[in-house]
Amino acid sequence: MPGIKPEQSTFKRFVEVGRVVLIENGRCAGKVAPIVEIIDHNRAILDSPATGVPRGPYAYRHLTLTSHVMKLPRGSRTGTVRKKMEEQKVVERWEASSWNKRRTALVARKVLSDFGRFEVMILKKRRRDATRKTIHKEKKAVA
Repeated sequence: MPGIKPEQSTFKRFVEVGRVVLIENGRCAGKVAPIVEIIDHNRAILDSPATGVPRGPYAYRHLTLTSHVMKLPRGSRTGTVRKKMEEQKVVERWEASSWNKRRTALVARKVLSDFGRFEVMILKKRRRDATRKTIHKEKKAVA
């Protein structure tokens, strides 16, 4: 659609150099890295020495665009990427995001054993009972 500008678009996250992406599958699944260079409509070069993602081509279908964007020159080398990531605190911002917190909680829940799930159920019951008791006391005090 020629003539549509990014500010008029409903999309907010674009594939661009410096865009921080989450790798969904492969050997680096769950890690974040910035786009260093765009190869074509299917692949981009990622590099993140801070999170352990080796420099190389990654298919867009294995990536999820995050809302974080770095100021990064096109085709930056690994040393430059490392410096810019430390300056702009990309990893800290990602770790503080609610998206990352939800992901880590889901991963923690997935690796629970049967007994671990049982313990979670018991803790939920205790919390629910404590909440109900305080609500009941407040209702009694008002009435």
